[in-house]
Amino acid sequence: MSEPVLLIIAGCNGSGKSSYSRSLVPSSLAPFDYDFYFLKFYTSLFDSDIRETMAHNMAFSELECQVSMAIQNRNDFCYETNFNSTPLFWPQRFKEKGYKLHLIYFCLDSIEEAKRRVNIRVQNGGHFVPENEITKRYFEGFTNLNAHFHYFDFVDVYDTSTYIGDPKYLLSIEDGVVVTKGELPQYLIPLIPVIAKMTP
Repeated sequence: MSEPVLLIIAGCNGSGKSSYSRSLVPSSLAPFDYDFYFLKFYTSLFDSDIRETMAHNMAFSELECQVSMAIQNRNDFCYETNFNSTPLFWPQRFKEKGYKLHLIYFCLDSIEEAKRRVNIRVQNGGHFVPENEITKRYFEGFTNLNAHFHYFDFVDVYDTSTYIGDPKYLLSIEDGVVVTKGELPQYLIPLIPVIAKMTP
C-alpha cells in the first residue's frame, strides 16, 4: 500500500495559493483554506473585542479536527499556509505517521504586489491583513523555505508574480537535492540563497 501524502500549498499573502492550487492539486483533494474558515466564523459571530480571537480559535480547531480525521483514516491531506510561523508543526505530525511530504511554494516578486493583491481581495469581500503582517510573512516564508526545504520529500517552486497569469515553474527538490532547475528570477536569489546556490 502506498504511503499517504501531505500536500502543502505555501506562499506569502496574495501569492495565489487558493487560485493556483486548483490546477496543481488532485481534484479529489480540497486544500484546507484557513482564511476561508476564519472569515466564515468571523462573520457568524457577534461584534466584540474578542471576535477576531474567537474566529482564529474556531478556524484552528476545525483544522485540527480535519487533520486528526485524515491521519486516523490515512487519507491524503492538503492545507494552505504562509509558511511563516512554526512551518514544521503540521508536517512533523504527518511525517511521524508515515506520510510523504510535498511542499508547493508560490513566490511573489515584491511586498508591494502582495499588498496590492490583498487590497483587491478585501474589496471583493476577502480577509483583511495588516500591511506590517504582509511584510513580516513575506520575508519569514522565504526564510523558512530556505531553512527547511530538506525536511520535505518533494518541493516544487513557482513564480506567481504575473497577475492573472499562469504560475511559472522554477525548480523541484527531491530528498533535499535540486533535480530540475530553470533560471531563477533575480529577486529570489537573496531570499533563498542556499537553494539558489544548488545545481541539478
